[in-house]
Order: sequence, then structure tokens, then C-alpha cells
Amino acid sequence: LLLRLVAEIRRAPPSTTPTDHHMAARPEVSAVAVVMVGTVGLGLAIAAYFAVRRFAAKASSVVVGVGEGGLPVIRLRHASGALADVYLHGATVTRYANEAGVDVLWLSSGAKFDGKNAIRGGIPLVFPQFGPKADALLGCESMSQHGFVRKTAWEVDAHATEVTLSGDCRAVLRLGDSEATRAKWPHKFALEYTVTLMDGLLRTALKITNLDDDGAPPFQPQALLHTYFRVDEARETEVDGLACRTYLDQLTGATLTQGSDPITFVGETDRVYDGGHNTGVQATRILTMTPTGARPPAQLRVALEAQHVEEFGELGTVATDFPPDVVVWNPHVAKAKAMGDFDDDGWMRMCCIEPGILNTRRPTVAPGNSLVLAQTIAHVPPVS
Repeated sequence: LLLRLVAEIRRAPPSTTPTDHHMAARPEVSAVAVVMVGTVGLGLAIAAYFAVRRFAAKASSVVVGVGEGGLPVIRLRHASGALADVYLHGATVTRYANEAGVDVLWLSSGAKFDGKNAIRGGIPLVFPQFGPKADALLGCESMSQHGFVRKTAWEVDAHATEVTLSGDCRAVLRLGDSEATRAKWPHKFALEYTVTLMDGLLRTALKITNLDDDGAPPFQPQALLHTYFRVDEARETEVDGLACRTYLDQLTGATLTQGSDPITFVGETDRVYDGGHNTGVQATRILTMTPTGARPPAQLRVALEAQHVEEFGELGTVATDFPPDVVVWNPHVAKAKAMGDFDDDGWMRMCCIEPGILNTRRPTVAPGNSLVLAQTIAHVPPVS
């Protein structure tokens, strides 16, 4: 562009008089020059923009390595200093530290990395069964609590696992049905789990696709992102965003309604908050956790997402959003001690806030269609 600009100026017609020079030649050169200089400026701006993005991408990294117990792990390292670890066993995110080095997720010191048991802490995945027993919609006999995917080795999608041009770190893992899974749950399926580490954010998204034959009845699996958050003191932590929501207290079996006050952890807590799907309830999609003992407090914010994706061939795809259910859990003293892989005092340093698709009004998923369950986690530092 610069060479063309010089050439245009050189091609300008010579002037014979001062009047000719100002009235003819100069306007011609100026018009071309202005256009060329503007184009050069735009080109330089675009080049600078992509140079910055390439620099950010180079400063970020996605590496598959060997983790605890010799298990394969994907290590995401963002240019901001944030990091995340994703184990292929169970597709379990075991660590997310923000750019300041603050660990956002809780991991038990007794977590087992043996390739057999679920990893205690981080973000285990629950599918296709939530509780200890299958509900009537699942269409099978009961399996072990929380299903089988958290104990199964997933595969890395090497083409999609990468540092993006903007410098985000992305890991994509996949799991399909097998003879062993169909013996427990008689359906063909494909799971795609995407973990994206961004500047100030971690997003995890589970896509569930029904691969049963055309004409087969739809399925209705349950799914949950069983997220363990690290807190300084559970008894001084409040959770907002679930006011006026109906919930099942799994300790008593009672169905209750949350008041306007935030949730606190004064004892064992095990609740399933109804997302309000098809009830007309306008459920909040953003939850916050605030440590009441710190002044000024840092907050954790979690944005929740759920979608029913329907395929209509040539007519296209329709994605319908709906509010996910939310599990709130803290085992407190007795239950923590009863679990062999849970620190005896670990309950004081964690609480689980878990978006899920659980209730009896959950969508039916026809062959070829999908469900998407996602969360975006942000650690908001205190404002001094």
C-alpha cells in the first residue's frame, strides 16, 4: 500500500502554472493519497489487532500431560495467569485458579486418582442418573448414584482442544455409549464436554445428544455439574439467587419454598431447587456466594444455562432455553467423616452449587436432538 501511494504521487501530472498546480494536479494527488493513507491506517490497525491476539494466544497454552496417579490430564494455562486442570477420567475439572492465583474449586486431600473411583472435588459430571435410585422417567433399573460417566475415561477431541485466536484455552472431551453403558441405560448417546478458560472466567458445557434410531421413543436423562466451590468458612458463606424457589429437602423429604433470605450453612444441607421449567416461574440464572466474615468480601458468581436443541432437517435448528435445577449441598460434620475420600474438616472449606436437569418436567429428547447444560464461573475480587 505504501509503494502504491508513492507511485500515485509520482504519476501526478506536472503543473505549468501555479494555478494549474493548485486547481488540477494537487486535488488529484490529494484524493488518491487520502484514500491510500486511510487504507494503510486501517490495514495497520487490523494488523495490530491480530498481532495482539496472536501474542495472547502464544502466551496461553493447552497441554496434555500426566497427572496424579499417572492419569492423563489436560492443563489449561491462560495468558492472564489463570489455570485449570481437566482429567480425562470422568472428564473432571479438578482445579481452577484465577489470574491472582486464588483457587476457586475445592479438592479433597483424600481424592482418589486410581482410574476407578470418582474424583472427590472439582467438577464431577453426573449422568444419566442423579440420586441413588432411578426415577420413572429414566426407563431403567437403578445404577450407582450419580451414574457412570464420572468413573469412565473420556477421549480428547484433538482438533477442538486448542488455544483460540483470542487466547482462550479450550478442552473438548467426548464419550459415547458402549455395550457396558447400554447394559445400565438402554440408549445410544454422544456426550461432548467443553471446558473454556478465559480472562476472568471458566465455562463448562455438557452437550447430550440422543443417537437412538429414528422412530425410537425419546429419552429423559438427568445431568448435573457437581461443582465443589472452595470457601474460607462454610458457616460464614451466603448463597443468593434462589429466593422464592421451591426445593426438595433431601434430608427430610419435605418440599419447601425458599424465603427471601440467602441460603446459609448451619448444618448438613442437601436441597434440590426446582428450576421452574414449564411452571411460569421466572428463575434467576445468576447465583452469588459471599463470605460474610470478610470485609470487603470477594464473591463467586455462577451463570447457569440449559437448552433443549431440536433438529428439523432442512428447516433448521430450534434451541429453547429453560432454567436449570440447582443442588445445594454441604455434608457437615458427620457425613464428612463417614466418607473415606473426604477430609474430616473439609466441609468447612467447601459448598456445592450444582446446576442440573433433574426434575420430573425435564425435556424429552428425541433421536437426533440434544440437551445442553452449562455454567460460567467468575471470581469477583473485593473492591477496596
